[in-house]
Amino acid sequence: MIPMPGNNHTLPASRRYRPSMTRDYSQISDTARAVDRFVLPRIVSYLESIRQTIAGMPAETPFVIADYGAADGVNSSRLFERIVRYIREVHPSRSIRLVYVDIADPASFDLFWEGSHLSTLDHVEAEYIQRSFYEPFPELAGRVNIGFSSTALHWLDTKTVDPDLFQHPTCIQANQLSGAECGRFVERWKHDWRIFFHERSRELVDGGIVFLASLTSLGADRWPASAGYDNLRDVCCSLHREGRLSDEELRAIFIPDYFATPDEMKSVLDEEIVRRHFALKGIDAITVPCAYFGRMQDTLENPEERRRLAHSLARVVRAWSESSIRVGLSFEDPGLIDEIYNRLADTFFENPEGLPYQYCLIELVRADNPDGAGE
Repeated sequence: MIPMPGNNHTLPASRRYRPSMTRDYSQISDTARAVDRFVLPRIVSYLESIRQTIAGMPAETPFVIADYGAADGVNSSRLFERIVRYIREVHPSRSIRLVYVDIADPASFDLFWEGSHLSTLDHVEAEYIQRSFYEPFPELAGRVNIGFSSTALHWLDTKTVDPDLFQHPTCIQANQLSGAECGRFVERWKHDWRIFFHERSRELVDGGIVFLASLTSLGADRWPASAGYDNLRDVCCSLHREGRLSDEELRAIFIPDYFATPDEMKSVLDEEIVRRHFALKGIDAITVPCAYFGRMQDTLENPEERRRLAHSLARVVRAWSESSIRVGLSFEDPGLIDEIYNRLADTFFENPEGLPYQYCLIELVRADNPDGAGE
């Protein structure tokens, strides 16, 4: 029987959003990994500036690199290999510890690490911490040399907020809202970022650095993968009109993230709570074109190629949205989930659109009162 709006099937009294990537996310995140070419030169420049520090570190002290919001570890693996290679040139036997932080089940990380080239390198060890990067990590206090995060800090902290915040009758994401409706998500994002930098200030060594490739909104429809969010919203609204989703379900289908603008990011970075511990070394906005659309845009007249692109785009969207979509449903219905993303693929087939990622590249050096803030 198809559930109809207004019937007596209800949503659970308590819902918790725990956004996590599906198992194959790292296999289809070509656009996300493309940011490496922008980040790597900045990291190498930083490593050059602390070359003597690396060479002179006590033998028993490992060089620690932490990936906050690491998923299964694949996305940062090539970048981390390059960092390890540089450190090896400075000090061939320097101990290196890689720390991966995410809320996802560690099984996917374990599978990645088992087959990773990083795992074969001498004096390189890895640890996976299954915890939100908004939480404290006392075991890392004063030990992290490089903190890194890519395509993660747009996720809001869902553990410490009423899940009813993530509800809307027609939209499924904060950047689709405007004015006062979006304001509560802006404030929540600011709160979460303050927490993030407070915790990182406890973990980084003096002179350590945080590199962020933070997804950002550049205005209008220039926010990351906006076509994916908007098409997914339209699919859900269509299912609601057909009676496949109830009013309550449509309201509760929401992806708990927010893409702040560069100015919003800068405003938080300029706050005393951040400047007390960090010096802003750089902040730059860039756009990384959609890897899939760019490779196939000249073949769209071919129906088979067009369909292949549509499925690739829908699969990418599913990887980062499915866990949140499921929260909004009142019962387990794998068929309905599949239909949502099959319809999304049909939408991309009818109107192929790329999913570019807009970033703010941010570098923050750990230094108490770097510019006299708080004195």
